[in-house]
Amino acid sequence: MRQLLLCLVISFSCHTYAQKTAQDSILKKLETYTTKDSIRVKFLLDAGNHITYNNPNQAFKLVEEAKEISTQINWTKGLVLSKRSKGVVYYSLSDNLNAMEAYQDALKISSKMPHNELIKASLHNNLGSIYADLKSYDKALSNYNTYLSIAKKLNNKNEEIIALVNIGTVEIEIKDFNNGIKNLDKALTLAKEKKNNFYIAAILNNLGMAYKSKKEYATSLNYYQEAVDYAVQANSKYTQATALNSLGKVSLILEDYDLAKIYSNQGLQLAKEISAIEWQADAFETLSKIHEHNNNYTEALIAYKNHIKLRDSVYAEKKIAELTRKEMQFKIEKQKTIANAEIARQKLLKNSSILGGSGLALASLIGFILYRRKRDAIFQKKEAQFNQKVSDTELKALRAQMNPHFIFNSLNSINEYISNNDTESATNYLTKFSKLMRETLEKSTYNEILLEDDIQILKTYIDIENKRSHDSFTYTINLDESIDPENTLIPPMILQPFIENSIIHGLRNIKKNGQITISYKKNENMIICTVEDNGIGRKQSSELKTASHKKSLGMSITKSRIEILNKKRNTSGSVKIIDKSDGTKIEVKLPLNLAY
Repeated sequence: MRQLLLCLVISFSCHTYAQKTAQDSILKKLETYTTKDSIRVKFLLDAGNHITYNNPNQAFKLVEEAKEISTQINWTKGLVLSKRSKGVVYYSLSDNLNAMEAYQDALKISSKMPHNELIKASLHNNLGSIYADLKSYDKALSNYNTYLSIAKKLNNKNEEIIALVNIGTVEIEIKDFNNGIKNLDKALTLAKEKKNNFYIAAILNNLGMAYKSKKEYATSLNYYQEAVDYAVQANSKYTQATALNSLGKVSLILEDYDLAKIYSNQGLQLAKEISAIEWQADAFETLSKIHEHNNNYTEALIAYKNHIKLRDSVYAEKKIAELTRKEMQFKIEKQKTIANAEIARQKLLKNSSILGGSGLALASLIGFILYRRKRDAIFQKKEAQFNQKVSDTELKALRAQMNPHFIFNSLNSINEYISNNDTESATNYLTKFSKLMRETLEKSTYNEILLEDDIQILKTYIDIENKRSHDSFTYTINLDESIDPENTLIPPMILQPFIENSIIHGLRNIKKNGQITISYKKNENMIICTVEDNGIGRKQSSELKTASHKKSLGMSITKSRIEILNKKRNTSGSVKIIDKSDGTKIEVKLPLNLAY
């Protein structure tokens, strides 16, 4: 089964398998950034994920360091990602037992991460890969379909590619060729849109296997050869080795023994370089048959012995892994039962001693004191809950105002654009607008979202406004290196009204090229968010707004949101408007809040 499953566990923290130059760039970042924080953890995991299939031993060291740092700084997400990457490395070495243990550990810890549904889904996906190896196809497909639905919901194309490959691969394994090939073709289309050579190579390899199973050998050869080409571009020796082995097998079926020998030797060499035992066994099997056909019986016997030795090693490991897993599960359940019984016994003895040695007067006094404490605690809790509910209700009411205000302005923009442009441009604009609305309505239901998600919404919004303005301005987003956007929480759309003000009231009436600069900086326990433009400034803008009788509802709502957040959390968030000689600068100060 594993021969098909080339993309099943590719669920890294960064789904980018770049060329060697990109890999070198990541390793260089790792060398220059030595601070033991979440940023270094990300660099370590990125580097480990890039070299997992080419240098698993080095990948282990990087992942282990990431795990140690995450533990030291108490970063839950980093610990989960480290254990997931560790499982991937084990899986690449055909060590299913340790891979499963790493994934299960990551799943337990991920229960403390309410904001990362996709990470949990990827762990189930990787466990599904192991189920697929063990031929538990129903469990595998159940995991993969859940994974696919989450990927579509979050509009994450990389994860959707992986899910489609997984489902298609299992369908081919159970001889459902039509659906299997259909899902692989969908995945290939998405991978080519993303220009991800690693994914493309793996999917082409799986399509080659599918057509080989259908005995359409000419088509199969074409897919395998194309897979080799893309694997070379992606610098993926793992995928390249499997494709070369498969080319050797198909060439053997077609009785092209010379070509089969060339492909098999190339595949064997690569498999040795990356310590891929299964692919070595695979290559030796093909070479044994080729030598036998050429009457080289000594070489055939040597190759066959190597094949059997390596094959038995892999099979024995798989059986041991499954038996060990069941044994571990049994021992854990047994220990839990014994521990619970002992706890119950000790509890009974303790209660009996207390009841037997306590007098009625003492018991009454203690009971009265406990009653008063409990009553006061309940009162204080109810009061706190009431205040919390009032603050939450006020905040939700403001966000509810924000959505129709934002949508109203956006619809006005669409109406103006449709009136002045052709149908094709209007359609493209509406497509972007629908994406923006989906992101806005989904994220605005949360009190806080990840900074990377909020930045993505802002980019979509600014791109739409810029398109309507015929690219009359440019913008830049600067993020302080000490801020981790995947671990920093921020109120959703907190900067959008200020950016909207810059575009509509600051830049729209200037003759020079407009520029908006958005910055995020860390200052002790605060995050400083700024929006700066080179527009006409507040004074001239106020005169124009007075003439047109327009009011900035979004600005007042945002200020009210920050005031309520300050009251609710006892923080010192603020909004500061700074007039410049050639524009306006808005500075929003918020308490730094980490997700994990």
